[in-house]
Amino acid sequence: MASFQERFGISFIALISVVLGVFMAILDSTVVNVAIPKMMSVFAATQNDIEWVLTAYLLVTGMLTPISGYLGDRFGQKRIYMIALAIFTIGSALCGLSWSTSSIIIFRVIQAVGGAMLMPVSMTILFSMSKPERRGTIMGIWGIALMFAPALGPTLSGYLVEYVNWRLIFYINVPVGIVSLLLVAATIPAIKGKMSEKLDVPGFATSLIGFFCILYALSEAPTDGWGSITIISFLVAGLVFLALFVAIELTATNPMLDLRLLKRKVYLVSLIASSLLNVAMLGVLFILPIFLQDYVGLSPLQTGLLVLPGALITGVLMPISGNLFDRIGARPLALIGLAVMALTTLYMTELNIYWTMGMIVIIYMLRSAGMGLAMMPISTAGMNDVPRHLISRATALQNTTRNVAGSIGTAYLSTVMQTDTAQHLMSFTGRLSDQALQSIHLGGSMPSVFGATSAVQVQQLLGFLQQWAFTQGMKDAFFVAVIFAALAWVSVLFIGGKKAPVGTAEGAKGGSSHMAVME
Repeated sequence: MASFQERFGISFIALISVVLGVFMAILDSTVVNVAIPKMMSVFAATQNDIEWVLTAYLLVTGMLTPISGYLGDRFGQKRIYMIALAIFTIGSALCGLSWSTSSIIIFRVIQAVGGAMLMPVSMTILFSMSKPERRGTIMGIWGIALMFAPALGPTLSGYLVEYVNWRLIFYINVPVGIVSLLLVAATIPAIKGKMSEKLDVPGFATSLIGFFCILYALSEAPTDGWGSITIISFLVAGLVFLALFVAIELTATNPMLDLRLLKRKVYLVSLIASSLLNVAMLGVLFILPIFLQDYVGLSPLQTGLLVLPGALITGVLMPISGNLFDRIGARPLALIGLAVMALTTLYMTELNIYWTMGMIVIIYMLRSAGMGLAMMPISTAGMNDVPRHLISRATALQNTTRNVAGSIGTAYLSTVMQTDTAQHLMSFTGRLSDQALQSIHLGGSMPSVFGATSAVQVQQLLGFLQQWAFTQGMKDAFFVAVIFAALAWVSVLFIGGKKAPVGTAEGAKGGSSHMAVME
């Protein structure tokens, strides 16, 4: 019987060593959220100050992901991956040792410098080493980290913060990072860099500024409001610099992000579909915990445990969908998966406090199953359309697009929820008379307001209306997520049938086959 490496082109240990590093980086994007209140208490920090622990990581990751393709090509994928993993592990240890708000923000920036490189470079390594006809299965296993880690983060963090020590959310990365580093060093063959690669300095500078402005505006907009002068200024500046970036990249001899890859139909469709899917996925992942904690009354740990079965389902389905992709292609899997995702999200528009926990778990598990079927086949189909020598640039572009789409999705659905909640509340409280409002203010009583006979009852009524308004705002946001999932479903129709990957004997037409050069 053929060994794993003979069947897939990469040893199982090498695959796991890469997946471990990526899992840590993605886990850390969500594991910190639950610990924020504890950090505020320990460091005597304000809400605005401590939020930079999250914002700094997001900004640095989004800013540095585009350059990962150049660095991997220039210095070698294995070398960059190991450097990134070492930086991330050191940053994690420093975060655990932090003594103030400023120190943990600085150490989170160090962490993010490594984390920004791990995902795109790991994809390049796995694509370069695996057999083209087996990439679906390999990327399905890699995708377990992508989908399972964000859901595990709040559960793990909630347990550590509540029962052990919040600093362990960072320290836990250190032994895992060291083990992953040793395994990568021992099992991944070195890939020579191309010394002729030159850094696209104008492209790097404009992308750095542009992505910083856009991501900062998106992360702060739900708090400051979209009409804020600061948010508008950052959005305008970001769009101007990104427009310059696009112009530079389309004319540069050796662009940092090769936008000419968008001429490849399957890659472009894959990018559009996965971005739309990401918006629908992350937007709901942001809103659901707010409902469960603020209105159902669950603790962060209970919330994490409630969504954990969905994450497990996704993790199980990732390699299965990858194996099916190798057999039948992306379109049938993506159409089924996105249809399930859209329908279950539509059902979630009826979510309210009277749903049982069992109902929420079942619907969320079905939705997660849809994501598990669709996510990696869509992504892998696009990457299979790219010639081997451009894979590092394609992964950088794909991950940059995913980061921005996720940020846009979270910010936009959050804004829809907040805006519509306020509108629903105003439409109903506007029906209360001035006499009623004055009675509430003075603490008096009143004859009748929707059946209420005292100021206390009116206050209870207003509390009920606030709860009802939030539920309506949440439903509106979920419906927007349905629209994004439906658009992703339509876009998948253009992804085409099963095709041999570019670079194989069958798929060589239309792209050159540049094999990885091993030292």
